[in-house]
Amino acid sequence: MRTSIPTPDFETYSMELLLTSATVNNGTVDVSWTDGRKSRYHHLWLRDNCACSGCIDPNSHERVDSIGIIPDEIRPTAVKVGLNGGLVVEWDQKVGECNGVSEFHPGWLREFDYSNGAAPVEEWPIKTWGQDLEDDLPIFSADAVFNDEDTKYDFLVAIRTLGLAIVTDMPKDYEAFERISSQIGLLRDMNWGKIFEIIPKPDGEYIANRGFALDAHSDASTREYQPGFQIFQCVENTATGGESFWVDGFHIANIMKAQYPEQYELLTSVPWEFANRAKGTHYRWSAPILELDTKGEITAVRDTTWLREPLRQDFDTVPKLMNAYRTYVRLKDQRENQVERKLVEGDVAFVDNRRCLHGRRAFVPGSGMRHIRTCYGEREELQSSIRMIERARDARKFA
Repeated sequence: MRTSIPTPDFETYSMELLLTSATVNNGTVDVSWTDGRKSRYHHLWLRDNCACSGCIDPNSHERVDSIGIIPDEIRPTAVKVGLNGGLVVEWDQKVGECNGVSEFHPGWLREFDYSNGAAPVEEWPIKTWGQDLEDDLPIFSADAVFNDEDTKYDFLVAIRTLGLAIVTDMPKDYEAFERISSQIGLLRDMNWGKIFEIIPKPDGEYIANRGFALDAHSDASTREYQPGFQIFQCVENTATGGESFWVDGFHIANIMKAQYPEQYELLTSVPWEFANRAKGTHYRWSAPILELDTKGEITAVRDTTWLREPLRQDFDTVPKLMNAYRTYVRLKDQRENQVERKLVEGDVAFVDNRRCLHGRRAFVPGSGMRHIRTCYGEREELQSSIRMIERARDARKFA
């Protein structure tokens, strides 16, 4: 069959574009495609990615041997285009349990065509927002998320793209909350438990139990690895006030970068220490308020107001960084940068905890019950869930 060529992973690849020629060059194997593209692959790279059963475990699809056992001077003795349109390479030496012949799926080779700029890191669209999102908030029914693959996919992608999505019509029991939360993936246990109930408690351990307003913030800034997501279920919300609101931290970062570049530089480069003030634990971590990736793009916001430690930096840096932080705070406090919604029974809000800051308007304790249930998940769990749906789609598409 045309799709029987092994690959070193569990994905399904297209067979639409095939190889037309293959030649051995000085250090590379050069190939041509049916659409005219030319590609080059280094000898060591090809040998390292041999997908035969001697090199890749058939069950786990993990590499069996270290790259260190491949001889430095290994090279092909012959290459050809296989009957399936893939690449067949005969090696001058047998290594490990490999029989000395590697066959490469054309769709897999095309996907990893680094000679034509195949990116080593996944990228996806990010859409920043302000108050304008209130008119177009991504809202999904619980039944559709549970029972329709396309809706679940759109729901997960909305969280990835916007950092925020709402599910409605959820039963308010504990088990239903665990089930909807696990649509992202595995949940993360915290020092206050895997699932936490937020209800009015004048003497509660956390300020979330009080009735006063909470400014837009991320949770658990004291952790080296902040939770990627926070999920909020409204069990009951009949109190006066208590509206939830959210701020896109990436949107604020973009404003800072454009309008306050010197302050943006401070917020992205100088660490601020956060310390846990719970009675039974002591977590502490230092990092910039705005964290950048290797390309200099905003990738996370670390900002839990009540967990900031007194700033300890170079004497001249302290007032500059504090003023930069104040500019950032004023921006996130502006209504035009906020999306507001009073959660009602049956609502579940999914929030990217390293991007979408969440806050709460003041409410009047005793005017009604405000009961919010919350838990945490991770970005990589969301990504895995999206990829699994895409894997199933590709398997149907390319079968």
